[in-house]
Amino acid sequence: MNEQGIRKLRNKFIQSALITLTLVMFLMGTLIYIANLTITRQSIHRILNFIVENDGELEGTKTETVKNPVSSGSSETAQEQGGHSLDSDDYSVVRFLYEIFGTETIEKVRDKYETRYFAVLYDPKGNVTAVKNNLVDSVTQEEAETYGRITLEKERSFGRSGTYYYQVERRDDGSCIVVYLDSTLQVEAMNRLLYSALLLIGFGMILASVFVTVFANRAIRPEVENAELQKRFITNASHELKTPLAVIKANTEMQEILDGESEWTRSTLRQVERLTGLIQNLVMITRAQEQEDREEFADTDVSAVVQETADTFRPVAIQEGKTLTCETPDDLHMEAAASQIRQLTSLLVDNAIKYCDDKGEVKVRVYAVRKGIQLQVSNPYADGKNVDYSRFFERFYREDQSHHADSEKGGYGIGLSIAESLVEQYHGSIQASWKDGVICFTCLLKNKYKKE
Repeated sequence: MNEQGIRKLRNKFIQSALITLTLVMFLMGTLIYIANLTITRQSIHRILNFIVENDGELEGTKTETVKNPVSSGSSETAQEQGGHSLDSDDYSVVRFLYEIFGTETIEKVRDKYETRYFAVLYDPKGNVTAVKNNLVDSVTQEEAETYGRITLEKERSFGRSGTYYYQVERRDDGSCIVVYLDSTLQVEAMNRLLYSALLLIGFGMILASVFVTVFANRAIRPEVENAELQKRFITNASHELKTPLAVIKANTEMQEILDGESEWTRSTLRQVERLTGLIQNLVMITRAQEQEDREEFADTDVSAVVQETADTFRPVAIQEGKTLTCETPDDLHMEAAASQIRQLTSLLVDNAIKYCDDKGEVKVRVYAVRKGIQLQVSNPYADGKNVDYSRFFERFYREDQSHHADSEKGGYGIGLSIAESLVEQYHGSIQASWKDGVICFTCLLKNKYKKE
């Protein structure tokens, strides 16, 4: 994997880590908020039940007949209050949550300065018999009756209206009571919890992005250094091998001049040519992996470059008994390096001619798409069924696994790898597909420097 591929992998790791962390934090925040909301509503519901059971009154309630739901008490008293007692057996979850979120208790409800509410009582005929609003100065008797009438029209017996929670109790004798409890403090507490959770999640994501980026950079640093050393080794080795190969070639040619050409000298020169080509390809793929210099990119007539390159291979195709056609529109331009477009076309056309079936036709097409320019090179390939084409772009991979030096089709299995490296410089993609006996290589080159 080259340096660019390593950095792409790092970016994907950072994105995956941050997305996962965000989802987990939102899930935890949501669960905490829902737990707080549920317990707060239960607490408010108990307070409303307490007020309803006392006909809208708090004063005069006997302490010994009402127990704190959070404290232990007799089961008989708990049943009288609707079964809201929390004895020692219930402490494991429910009481722990009550202690965390600090919900209201009945002891606080008895304090008229702690509880603000108003109640409207109705007789069996629906007439108002009493309005108890002495603990809410902001609500007049007429407003309380209006609230009560609107609430009776609703189907729900418990709900929320603004910062008030209400409860409707219809009794067996036909009478009814409507209680509105001012829950401003509870609503504000829930909102504060929600906003605090969102702020903490946002702040946590900023910190997490910093730490994940730092750790990711440290994790990939050895891989980046190894990739750089690999490129340096290939470059240095190629230079070191050129001299002995040149000497071997010169000595062999001199031997042919002195003693005449033989089977052994031809074999030696053929292997020298193969090694020279391999070295050139290794240097080429190393350079292709390096990030391009933006100054090399200029407005390029891609149609002309592809057409010109394809024409140079036409005699080669004819010599092998194959035909080559090129379909290019006029004046198809993009910001690119002409040498890279020429090299990419050469690699694909050369590969197509090598593996094209006898008397087959190699087709070259280039056309504009929404994201840039697409280059297609196809040829008949009858043996292409059930082949893993994704491996074609692996370095040194050859479909002919024998790797015989005198293979008819030759090659080193790195041409398509070089093509992939060239395409990646344009943030594009290259794919191989096979259908109805025809193999097709499709390259997408994104015009990344084009101004919209």
